[in-house]
Amino acid sequence: MHRLGSALKRAVTVGAVLALTLGMATPATMSFADDAAGDAEQSSTLEQNQKTATELDENLETKVTLSFPGKREAEASDVVFVLDKSGASAQTDIYNQAKDFLGQISQKAKADGLDIKVGVVLFNKIGNVQQPLTDVVTGYDDILDAMNSSVRSGTNMDAGLLAAKSILDEDTSVAASNKHVILISDGATYLFCKNGDYTTPYTRSFGKVEGGKNFMGGVWEWQSREYHTDNSWKKFDDGSNFIFSQAMTSPDKLAEYLAYYKDQYQNSEKNWAQYDYEYTVLASVVGTSNPIPLDVNAPCNNDVAYISADDTFQAMANAGYDMNVYFKNEADFDGSNFLKYLARNTNGGELDTDFGEIKAKLIDKISVGSTVEDLIGADFDFVNDPEKISLTVNGEKLAPEKIDDQGGTSYGFGKLQDGTYRYTLRHVDGDQEAIELTLNEAAVPSKPVVLEYSERLVNVPTEPGTHTLKVNESATLHPVDGNGMRGDAYEFPVPTVTYTVAAPEPKPEPEVKPTKPSDKKPVKTTKVKKGTMPMTGDTFSILPVIGLVVAGAAVCVVGIILKRRNR
Repeated sequence: MHRLGSALKRAVTVGAVLALTLGMATPATMSFADDAAGDAEQSSTLEQNQKTATELDENLETKVTLSFPGKREAEASDVVFVLDKSGASAQTDIYNQAKDFLGQISQKAKADGLDIKVGVVLFNKIGNVQQPLTDVVTGYDDILDAMNSSVRSGTNMDAGLLAAKSILDEDTSVAASNKHVILISDGATYLFCKNGDYTTPYTRSFGKVEGGKNFMGGVWEWQSREYHTDNSWKKFDDGSNFIFSQAMTSPDKLAEYLAYYKDQYQNSEKNWAQYDYEYTVLASVVGTSNPIPLDVNAPCNNDVAYISADDTFQAMANAGYDMNVYFKNEADFDGSNFLKYLARNTNGGELDTDFGEIKAKLIDKISVGSTVEDLIGADFDFVNDPEKISLTVNGEKLAPEKIDDQGGTSYGFGKLQDGTYRYTLRHVDGDQEAIELTLNEAAVPSKPVVLEYSERLVNVPTEPGTHTLKVNESATLHPVDGNGMRGDAYEFPVPTVTYTVAAPEPKPEPEVKPTKPSDKKPVKTTKVKKGTMPMTGDTFSILPVIGLVVAGAAVCVVGIILKRRNR
């Protein structure tokens, strides 16, 4: 045990000495900015952008690994179909296109690891949430069934848009810019909602008009006013009468027309809203007991329906939702100009004709022209050595090829037949040292891009202690989608490494040599006052004590002698 204890003690001592010696300039283990490993697993979908760095080696170099795009950075998307199914056929060309589009995005989402949810709203007299937001891969059949279903009785576009807005508003996990609405309609509507309640339809009616018909608050209600009042009371700029049928001939006229009747509808003095009533099955048959006065200034149900639908549509656009409008011509009159009017602030008044653009928004979120900018910072230098630079895409490692570049050094990865590269990396030296990776192809979470390069510590700490050092100042992904539109930038985590400088060993204290005493002792002299005896120490004398000791010893000796004799 004694030997074991001594060995342990010697081992501890040696370990401490070694630790102090090595710790003078030894890099310690790195600290990860993210728990994920540096090399992305190519067989699975990358969940989020990653950036890691290894511990410093003997050359004070760290290997940096940057992986993207993650599902988080590719961003989740919501798509809601708002379908006018008020008796119209579900087999028109535009519906067939919509179904093809659904199938395509479902396949791409599965292959590329994209997070896309789809909902379906059908509108007749109310808004019907036929399918809530559902994963487009796992819920594809349910979504398709919802799109193929049909409802009848009434047309309330406002209700359909309100229902779509409600389910999109509730999904707070998705950015507004990634919420897409696909409205497919014939442009006809005559019912409206109040206070955001898409389950309760309202209308208004002029009732039985002399020489005319009671339209029961239906789609032809505008005819009562137009056919039984003076149509020349107000003119459009082109000289045509200020009436509903003329307004429907162009988006510009419709804009002027609806603006006028919106002011009338909101006029509290006129109180036109008092003539609104709930559109029930009974009301659709017998009409209302509270008809609107036959007045050119009185907004009819069609006017209010268009105004309400537009208000809801623009509110969604103002919230940042991507609004897409498609026309299906199933109505007795052409409602396309109203749909163009709806799209005036979102698509320049143009209607969508195919699904190519929205498909690119959904499946090509990080496409050609996207970049990753990495600012190195002052503590490290980029190791500009092609042997220490690599790019891996979907498990395929692409070797760098140096490209002539004025003002910096550039590398190409994955050379194509036309002499261009799938990716390029540019290094710019100087006070603002940086590298920039440019994508010339789309990147998806299931096929992540992994960039590896080295950095050398140049601003080496000298103060004793453990120093935590940022490998870079920042790294940012700047996405560009398949339509060439820039999206929101995303920051990579900033990894750190540690570098330890040990405190110097304390200097030993100088050896103090003892002084050799002198052979001669100094004699201390004391001044004595006159008339007094000098003080030589304690006044007690030791002589009596010595005498007693001698006497005692003598007595003992005598006693011993006498005892021996008596024997």
